[in-house]
Formats: sequence, C-alpha cells, structure tokens
Amino acid sequence: MAKPAADNPSDNQDWRKKYFESLTSLENEQRQFKAMEATLKRLTGRLCTASLGQSARLDEEIKKLQTAIRREASSDELDKITPTLTDAIQSLDHSADKSSAAPQSVLAAPIAEAAKPQIDTAREVIAGDEAIRAALAALIAELRRDPKLIIQVDALDAKLATALTREQFPEVMSALTDIVGQRIKRIETAKQEVEVLLSQMVGKLDEIGKFVVDHTQNQNESLASSETLNVQLVGEMKAMGESVESGSDLFQIRSQVRSRLDLIGKHLQEFRERETTRTSAMQVRNEQMKIRVAELEAEASRLHNQLKDEQRLSTIDALTKVPNRMAYEKRMGEELQRWQRFGQPTCIAVWDVDRFKSINDNYGHRAGDRVLAAVAECLAKRIRSTDFLARYGGEEFVTILSGTKLDDAVRLMDEMRVAISKLGLHFKGTPLDLTISSGVTALQVGDSAGVAFERADKAMYQAKNGGRNRVVSI
Repeated sequence: MAKPAADNPSDNQDWRKKYFESLTSLENEQRQFKAMEATLKRLTGRLCTASLGQSARLDEEIKKLQTAIRREASSDELDKITPTLTDAIQSLDHSADKSSAAPQSVLAAPIAEAAKPQIDTAREVIAGDEAIRAALAALIAELRRDPKLIIQVDALDAKLATALTREQFPEVMSALTDIVGQRIKRIETAKQEVEVLLSQMVGKLDEIGKFVVDHTQNQNESLASSETLNVQLVGEMKAMGESVESGSDLFQIRSQVRSRLDLIGKHLQEFRERETTRTSAMQVRNEQMKIRVAELEAEASRLHNQLKDEQRLSTIDALTKVPNRMAYEKRMGEELQRWQRFGQPTCIAVWDVDRFKSINDNYGHRAGDRVLAAVAECLAKRIRSTDFLARYGGEEFVTILSGTKLDDAVRLMDEMRVAISKLGLHFKGTPLDLTISSGVTALQVGDSAGVAFERADKAMYQAKNGGRNRVVSI
C-alpha cells in the first residue's frame, strides 16, 4: 500500500511567516501607542511646570498630577484627579472676581500707594507667554492626530488666537486637561483592543497548531491502518496457500478459499470504514480551519491597515499637511544612498518665511498658522513628482531635488519664491506682505545628511542677511 503524502513544507513556512508578521505588526503598533502616550504625558508635565505659581491650591493639584504622570497612573486615577484640578483652576477666576470687588479703604492704604496705577492682573499677559504657547502648540499638534478630537482641539486653538492672559488661562487649562484625558483614555482603550486582538490571534494560532498535530496524528493512524490491512492480507493469502496445499479434495479446497476470501473482504470493508470515518472527520476539521484562517487573515489585514494609517499620520505635519522632519530625515537618507550609488546630481533647498515673528506679533498666531499652511500649499503645488517637500520646524521648510543640477535648482527655487510673494494673503482685511528666503546647495563628495543641510541653511541665512526675499546658493 502507498504511504500518504507528507505535509507540504512550503505551507508550514507560509503559516510561520504570517504568524511572525502578525506579531511584528502588533508589537510595532503597541510601541507607537506607548510613544504617543509618552509624548502626551511629557507635554502635560511641561504645561504643569509652566502653570505653577498661580495659587497654592492649584500648585498642590498640579503636583498631584505630576506625581501621577511620573508613576504612570491609569486613566481611572487621572479621572479622579481631574475634578479637583478643574475646581482649582476655576477658583482662580473666583479669587480674581473677589479681589476686584473688594472695597478699597483709603485710611488703610498710604496716600503714596493710592497714587500708584492699578494693574488689571486678570488681563495681564502671563509670564513666559512664548514658552507656554510653544508647549501648547506642540501638544495641540499631537492631539490633532486623533480625528475624534479635532473639533475640540480647533475650538481650543481658536482661543489662543489672541495673547494668553491670566483671565483666559484657567479656561484654557481646564479644556486642555479634559482633551488630554480623553486622548490618554483613547490610547489606553486602543492598547486594550490590541491586547485582546493579540490574545484572540494567539488562540487561533493555537488552534492551527492543534490542527497540525491532529493532522499528523491522523496521518500516523492512516499509515498504521494501512500496515494492519497489509499484514492481514498477507496472512490470509499465506493461509489460503497452505490450505490449497494441504487440502485432500476439491470441495474442501474450494470451501477454505471461499472462507479466506470472505475474511479478506471483511478486512477490506473494515479498512474502508476506518478511512471513510477518518476522512469525514478530517473534512470537518479542514472546514473549521478555513474559517479560522479567514478570520485570522481579516484581523491581521485590519491591524496592518491601521498600523499603516498611524505610520502615515506620524510622518505628516498636522498644520501644513506636508511631510514633517522625521519624514524628511528618512527620505534624505534614501536620497543620499542613491546619490552615492549612482552619482546623479541632487540638491537641497532650505526655506524660511521672512519676518514671521512680526506676523505673529502684529496679526496673531492664527495668522501665522494661515501663512505656514499657504506657503506649504504653494510650494507643494510647484514641486515636481520626483522632488520632496517637508516642514522642517517652525517657519522653516526643506526641499530635496533629485536629478537636478545646482543652476537648475536655483532657477526653480526662484520661481517658487516669486509665486510666494504673489499669494496676496489678507488677514482681517489687512494685506500681508509675505516673502520667503531660500538657500540651495548640491550634494558633494563626503557629505552626510547633516552637513548638506547645514550648508543649505547657511546659504539661507546669507539670503536673509542680504535683504531677504531671495535665493542664495553655495
């Protein structure tokens, strides 16, 4: 009897590959969730530090929050802290109202003190405004990554359009605390979903492992059944031969042969029944396994797509919708390797919005955000499909021009510079005088990504010092 075919090794390799790919995707997503959570907690900690000194009660609640963040408290613990922290923030408004409503005693205050001008502390711009605003901007950019929080984040961002005063600060901090709490809770929920999914996938993979074991056992049983049949047939054939040789007459020989043939038929029938039962059971297990495999592949596909979306969002600047610095550094590494391998001309251009601080000071940070978004859109529309644009940080952008000589790069960048100067932006009915300066350099032998960028950055500062609204090459 022929032995059943062995398992296909390529199938086992394919399942092993899918198993490890699924685990790798889950681990990557979990690392990303942890990184996002760490960023939120770090920025919250910085805002807490910046908020100290408003009142003794608020300082006490902020220190509780800092302690909870340092020991990585759960979302339930943070929820318990939120009400008292919110009350402490709101109490600043009440204390300010009481102090402004308190009667002034002329007798109790010296005449010299009465002559001093009174400062409206509620409307005084808080100390360290730029540092706090920078921390808030970084936190808001991080919170915008969550699509379900964008409306709340935009509403909070709108409140920061004007100078941040002590009167506004409690309301902003209260809203920010609520949004951060929601984001942390959503991250923890996502982590729990990943853990549940991982547990489910491990369970399904265990089923696959059991199926493989059962399949192997079934093959062994089939082999043993075939060997049993073989032994039985050989025995019956041998006994039949002995009966023929020892038989005294034809009738006796015929009877003995018929008896042996009946036994052989019985052995074959038993073998067929065993194989039929085994085949039916195997078909049932195969159908069940197909369902499990389909479920596993669907979950793995969903997780893979979710991970791809998270990775894409992590490389896009939330404000300008162009790639961010992390995406630039990855692309620059690839372009540098390609240039070293093939030697095709490649240039880097660094952009900086002229007098951007004065735009923020004169028109507010909302105007500054509009300017950055408009500049990014204008540059993105004019780069070629082979080029790459990213927001490097603040009001600075960087462009990689593959397969472009320095003279051609300077000409292209100058055309973009002119396009920016003709945007014609207005804010609150007032035209904005918007220009941009650029420094361009070509990759040279021995360059690293950092060296090439520094050279382009140096050229950009030469453009600034030369009068702005120009392109300089090195």
